Amino acid sequence: MSKRQQRQHNPFGNRGDKPGDNRQSFQVDRDRVLYSSAFRRLAQITQVLTAQEGHVFHNRLTHSLKVAQVARRLAERLAAEQPKIAEAIGGVDPDVVEAAALAHDLGHPPFGHTAEEELNTCAMKAGLADGFEGNAQSFRILTRLAIHRLDYYGLNLTRATLNAVLKYPWLRSPDTTSKKYRKYSTYNLDREAFLFARLESGDRQSIEASIMDFADDITYSVHDLEDFYLAGLIPLELLATDWDELDRFINEWLRVFPDNRVAKIVRANPHRFQNFLNATYNLKGQYPPGSFEQKAQIKRISSQLIQTYIQSVQLSTEYGDRGYLKYNLNREEELKFLQRIVWSYVISNPRLATQRYGQKRIIKTLFEIYLQAISDRDLSFIPPRFVKEFLEIEAKLVDTKQLSQEQTRMAVDIVAGLSEAEAVIQYRRLTGISQGSFLDNWM
Repeated sequence: MSKRQQRQHNPFGNRGDKPGDNRQSFQVDRDRVLYSSAFRRLAQITQVLTAQEGHVFHNRLTHSLKVAQVARRLAERLAAEQPKIAEAIGGVDPDVVEAAALAHDLGHPPFGHTAEEELNTCAMKAGLADGFEGNAQSFRILTRLAIHRLDYYGLNLTRATLNAVLKYPWLRSPDTTSKKYRKYSTYNLDREAFLFARLESGDRQSIEASIMDFADDITYSVHDLEDFYLAGLIPLELLATDWDELDRFINEWLRVFPDNRVAKIVRANPHRFQNFLNATYNLKGQYPPGSFEQKAQIKRISSQLIQTYIQSVQLSTEYGDRGYLKYNLNREEELKFLQRIVWSYVISNPRLATQRYGQKRIIKTLFEIYLQAISDRDLSFIPPRFVKEFLEIEAKLVDTKQLSQEQTRMAVDIVAGLSEAEAVIQYRRLTGISQGSFLDNWM
């Protein structure tokens, strides 16, 4: 089997056998992700703040579409400019990269990282050592949970695309101090699919996974900053001109991450980063907030930044901090700086604390209710789309420990697969806050 055939291989044989369907395997992958219900669901999943805030913020769907666009353009450039290196490190196919980018956030639960933390806690308390992780859930959706045909679970994607989704290509480490404990791309129950997907040795990302990963960093750094600056939540002007504000920002960064290399660089050379903000955002010539001119300027700046970062990396045969991508150190430091600004002024803002408390309560309550229903074998309470799998698991597993793990994981899957609107509606209905209607759709 050739290298390309290996990358295209899937356990169900040739998928391009529809009359008149001339698509290549990797094109089919991209289209299957795009048309999946799991992808559509991302329109109702928080990126940082919900649409209910009254401002047009990015959600996980718009974010994923932009990651896919950036990732594809980057892959096209690298494949065209460095074809020999691309071939030497496993191949760079723009369709594979785009499919992985479209799929990379499928596993995000309702309410984003807040729910991710709560689901991890709930799952571990219920006996799942590998808890919950959004990246591992994305892989599980692609290989098991997504619905496409009667004769298999998942989307039946090629090995190359599944491999490109593996941003953290390992199972969870039992060592709580390891980075492999915090971030991982596969659950123990999905080990077979993971082993099928892996084309790289050890724990190295494929080059296509590295491109997707870098595009993700570019996109959320630039567009989240754009969102919150236009909403008046990020005081770029103060950071660029007020030494006290910049000093407070740096001190807080170092307090949380005392060994962070970029934070130390900003501390040692604050003029460089203030100049970067002024030069990039033209803060000395500000237009009125919300004006046509301000919004047009920010759009131009965002486009310019994305192009700068796309041009800042090259392929390399040496594996490093960004896999097989060789990056410009100054541009990488700028990206980390922009990411920290969003984190400092928005994500860690105490005003979100009360929202997060309520969101965690919703997630915890729903998980406990569904886990109890599954344990009690209450099929009327289990969402219909999970009943077939529930019965199959029950029929084939005689080991009570493994059965318990599968049932607990199913409770996680049910809650993680809700949209935010569905989570709120189900919580209100199941706790008696609102009875809802008999005619309401059941998941």
